[in-house]
Amino acid sequence: MPGTDLRLLPARAVHAQAVARLVRLAMPEHQHARWDAARIARRIRSPNCALVLAAAGRYLAGAAVLDLLSEQAQIALLAVHPQYRRLGIGSALLGWMEATASTAGLFTLQLKLEASNGAGRAFCFAHHFHERGRLPAFYADGTAAVRLVRDLRVNSEPA
Repeated sequence: MPGTDLRLLPARAVHAQAVARLVRLAMPEHQHARWDAARIARRIRSPNCALVLAAAGRYLAGAAVLDLLSEQAQIALLAVHPQYRRLGIGSALLGWMEATASTAGLFTLQLKLEASNGAGRAFCFAHHFHERGRLPAFYADGTAAVRLVRDLRVNSEPA
């Protein structure tokens, strides 16, 4: 329940089904359909991927998937249960991904986000991401996306 202490912990294959349920609750169908338990389990086992869970007490409040590519890190998934939004869980998951990318020697963090997702874009802009292009018909239903990028080497705090 909201207000419970938050813990970030690495995902294990046994968590794949719970993460898939969380994603179904947190994301539109045209986005969550590809995040089934089998795909999540493969990502958990991948050496080029990091998956972290946000636990609020006994509840799964959020999850994030970070792909560690050769020159940058890609946020493949950032999902927060609707009951736990606006409590800092997305920011905590993002902070973990930034630290993981930096530790891996990757200083560019990028993600793709539905272009019409105003709340998601505001969240990313508040965390110093910048828009770097549009991707028309990116999702299976034809929905457009935007590519957002953050350079982790620079302090982009407002002056």
